[in-house]
Amino acid sequence: MPTMQLGSSTDLSDHSPPTVCDDAPRGAWLNELTPTATLEHLPSFETTASPDTLTILLDQQFHSSPDLPGVIIASESQLLGLVSREMLLGQLSRPFGIELYLKRPVRLLLEAEQQQPLVLPVKCSVGEAAGRALGRPTSQVYEPIVVWDGKRFRLIDVHTLLIAQSQLLKLANLTVQQQMDSAEAANRAKSQFLANMSHEIRTPLTAILGFTENLLEPQVPEVERTAALQTILRNGHHLLQLINDILDLSKIEAGRLEVEKLSCSPGELLADVVSALRVKADAKRVGLLMSYRGSVPETIHSDPTRLRQILINLVGNAIKFTERGHVEIGVSVEHVRSDRPMLRVDIVDTGIGMTPQQLERLFEPFSQADGSVTRRFGGTGLGLSISRRLAQLLGGDIAVTSELDRGSIFTVVLETGPLDDVEWRSTPPVGFESRRMANISNDTKLTGRLLLAEDGPDNQLLIGSFLRKCGADVTIVDNGRKAVDLALASLAGSAPFDMILMDMQMPVLDGYAATRELRSNGWLHPILALTANAMSGDRQKCLAAGCDDFATKPIDRRKLVAQVQELLSSPTSESDSPAEPTNDFNPATTDVFNWKRALERVDGDEVLLCEIAELLIEACPGWLADLEQHLVERDQSSLRRVAHTLKGSADNLGAARAVSAADRLEIAAAQGDFDEARSLLPACRDEVRQLLVALRQFLSGEANGDSGGVARLK
Repeated sequence: MPTMQLGSSTDLSDHSPPTVCDDAPRGAWLNELTPTATLEHLPSFETTASPDTLTILLDQQFHSSPDLPGVIIASESQLLGLVSREMLLGQLSRPFGIELYLKRPVRLLLEAEQQQPLVLPVKCSVGEAAGRALGRPTSQVYEPIVVWDGKRFRLIDVHTLLIAQSQLLKLANLTVQQQMDSAEAANRAKSQFLANMSHEIRTPLTAILGFTENLLEPQVPEVERTAALQTILRNGHHLLQLINDILDLSKIEAGRLEVEKLSCSPGELLADVVSALRVKADAKRVGLLMSYRGSVPETIHSDPTRLRQILINLVGNAIKFTERGHVEIGVSVEHVRSDRPMLRVDIVDTGIGMTPQQLERLFEPFSQADGSVTRRFGGTGLGLSISRRLAQLLGGDIAVTSELDRGSIFTVVLETGPLDDVEWRSTPPVGFESRRMANISNDTKLTGRLLLAEDGPDNQLLIGSFLRKCGADVTIVDNGRKAVDLALASLAGSAPFDMILMDMQMPVLDGYAATRELRSNGWLHPILALTANAMSGDRQKCLAAGCDDFATKPIDRRKLVAQVQELLSSPTSESDSPAEPTNDFNPATTDVFNWKRALERVDGDEVLLCEIAELLIEACPGWLADLEQHLVERDQSSLRRVAHTLKGSADNLGAARAVSAADRLEIAAAQGDFDEARSLLPACRDEVRQLLVALRQFLSGEANGDSGGVARLK
């Protein structure tokens, strides 16, 4: 290429060194290069020019090279600092930079396929004045380049250019290595996937072929024949599901998977999921529970087939990876915006959990958390990837939090569509419970001595009543220290307690410490944790402390009795399913005190409900005073405990607003944020006072509506 020669007679003695480098260190523009750029990719040219033809030749060069992006010269000194101001003013009819800017706007740099910097190499000899200005000896040939990096000009000499070459070479090598690593990782993932697929296909095929051969034998007994056909059918369904997963993934990758929006019942869908997976959970002795957290619409607009597919996968995984404890499905509605309600389903398990590293690749289509998980539990690693893609197609997503050896929480959010004129309900539809739970009624018999450790008077009355109605002998204490002392004393006597129901938030000694102390002193009988923290790490802490299972507040009688039955291993039931609960919950008018929901919680026992209401009326003023005192004393533990007790008691009565206020206060206390707690206390106090007014109206029979309240039975 020809070389542009700038005459050495140009005098720069009146000029400062080029200012183009003043705003950044040498080579700073290299940080903005794309990782795949090399010097070969950088557009460049050289040309020959004298000072009086410089601008013409440059202009012609740009016009003859339409692929090169334009260059803007912002000031005369930025062209190398080697052209005098007088020459530029004399040679240009208008500023050179303006002319080029008009012909080649900067936006072309952003729209061009190649977005690498423009490099203009220029050779020149340096005169004395230029040498002084540049700090170079006059005998040295100076080879600077002008670089436009898409934002500003850079003046770089040959030494920096060598650095650039080295940096770009390193970047190129790094890119190649990263590409090789990615290719190897992809190959490993595919190889692992093929190995998993081979196992997943061959296992059911072995059963299908083997039992088919058995059926071809003469005189197969009817019992064996039926069992063989059931095995073949089950494994055939497994293969069909496997094929469907592969087809779904291929459709998703190709962008050809479509979803439809139909009116469907989330409660009925979840009931179907629980029913379908109940046998699997029972076989592992893992509890499978479902609850509504607040009111849930009777119908939504979504794709019922795909929604069921997502839930089957997530709940099935939770059961598969849980060895002890239970899996709970919590359903609620959250409002991201006023015009966009979202259905939220939380699947909480107490299984093996995951590390942060495993979470990073959890939703990759050809992998599980790690290879050992596949070997231990089986599976192709497709389900979660497909489920997340489906959730996104339904206007939502799937998120997960997990802790190794403590369990996981998978959260699905989906668009509900319009909810105008839709009925709401506060309890799941009848039928979601297992046959075991559905058969629990007032006639269910529990045998054994039970110790209930609970500091809330209303919860003592409520839970004690549930258990005594089923025939249990119940002893109640109000703190963990009493529970430990009484339980260990019973071991030394002739009639030890058969089981302990342990509230985890109590004064003197909390449930976690009490459970650990009991286990360390040889207590081997079951301990059932009672906790209101259904979505926090405290749930997993219950099992880590030594509890056998946990029940979430507000307490559901059927669930509680079923869990106690299971832990005592002495269930006897002689009744049919309980009647369907009422379905006329209106969240707009019953959020202060939902007496119908509260009545359901006590299984229709109006006298018991009135007694609980009276206890709450008596206890609340003291709790509010305690909250004030603990705030003044900055007693974090006591403040949290009282707020927790207040929340649980209000929740038993369906007092959504008081529950929400107490919950916010408890969270602030747990975080040690006393300023936030102090600002929340007035709202909490107001909600509790409104609740007390509603309770007094209820007890006196003054409640509005056709119910007229539940008059106090004499």
